[in-house]
Amino acid sequence: MKKRILKNSNKIYLFHNNRCSKSREVKKYLDENHVIYNVIDYLNILPNKNFLKKVLLKLENNFEEIIRVNEEIYKTLKIDEKVHTFENMINLVIKHPILIQRPIVTIQRDNEIIKSIICRPTVLIKSIFD
Repeated sequence: MKKRILKNSNKIYLFHNNRCSKSREVKKYLDENHVIYNVIDYLNILPNKNFLKKVLLKLENNFEEIIRVNEEIYKTLKIDEKVHTFENMINLVIKHPILIQRPIVTIQRDNEIIKSIICRPTVLIKSIFD
């Protein structure tokens, strides 16, 4: 079986929640295509703030899509906590990781994030390898 890697120096990360069907679909796609990747179980071990910032800065989607606005926690926030500025959104997902939209696939090359995408719809996973 052939492993699919963009370059030897690339690391691929999947922000994954196993309870999410979309996240499981993307994980299945990566597995079936023999992509080597690291799972980020963000609900249990959140990446550091600096890494999250870099992921969001390279997000191919609108960065506001990172927040799951239909989550009960989000609905109970005060209006000033819902302000969608970059810094506020970072702080919000650090405080409430359940608000992170998933799945997110991120490519890192030579310790720099070069591309991130929220794979909703899941077919967007294919664009990460273009």
